[in-house]
Formats: sequence, structure tokens, C-alpha cells
Amino acid sequence: MILDDLNVLLGKNSESDDVLNIYIRRAITSIKNYLDSETYTPTYIEENFQDAIVEMAYNSFMSKGKENVSSEKYGTTSKSYRVTNTIKDLLPLPSMHLLG
Repeated sequence: MILDDLNVLLGKNSESDDVLNIYIRRAITSIKNYLDSETYTPTYIEENFQDAIVEMAYNSFMSKGKENVSSEKYGTTSKSYRVTNTIKDLLPLPSMHLLG
């Protein structure tokens, strides 16, 4: 369903599915990191936050991965993805961890 939604938005056919699947996987990972809770498994995220995944994967595809990047590091390679306000509105609040 997520892949179908992206293909419709992008006017693409199944030949670009491999690239879109990478963006979908990255979106799920970014959402999991944002929510910061073991409650949210990749499967749960994919089943319950489809609109957020589509939005994030679409933005990444359209900007070739640069729009959602908040930081890059080339020595030992690192990249952080930003979760925009539009995407945050589609997700629950992240978990809070109390220190003490």
C-alpha cells in the first residue's frame, strides 16, 4: 500500500520500486528513532503510520535524499534525518525518558 501510494504521487511504475523501497525503509528507521520507544517496531510503524512514511519517502525521493537531512559527516560516514513538522503531526509524541 505504501509503495502504491508513492508510485501514484510520483506518477511512476514498478520499475522504480527498488529505489522507493530504500526511501520507505529509511523513513521507517527515522520514525522509529524519533519515537524512541521499543513499543514501536518497524512492522507496527509500517502498519500504523503509513501517511507519515509516504510523506517522508516522497520528500526524500523528490529531493534525492537532501531535504530531510539535518546533518552529514563524511569521516566514518554519518547522516541524520530530520522529521519535519508535517511528519510530526502524523505521529504520536516521542517517548520521554526520566532521569533519576
